[in-house]
Amino acid sequence: MRFMVFVRSPKPLATRHGDSLVRAGVLLDAGDLVPGAFGVSGYWLIDVRNEEEALERIRRIRLPACVVEIRQVAVV
Repeated sequence: MRFMVFVRSPKPLATRHGDSLVRAGVLLDAGDLVPGAFGVSGYWLIDVRNEEEALERIRRIRLPACVVEIRQVAVV
């Protein structure tokens, strides 16, 4: 299952904090975004077995002063 992880932070950090996702072999894509109205500063696209694994992997990453949103990617 694929999940898009949005990181809201005062500064870009998605590409700097995804090392554990790379080592686990679940990171498909990552990027920092230009500042926007909603404050989303970056994203990760991960491929894991289920939602529980997605949540567990993201919980392990230290993201100080951040808000994280995890959304399943629809299969069409």
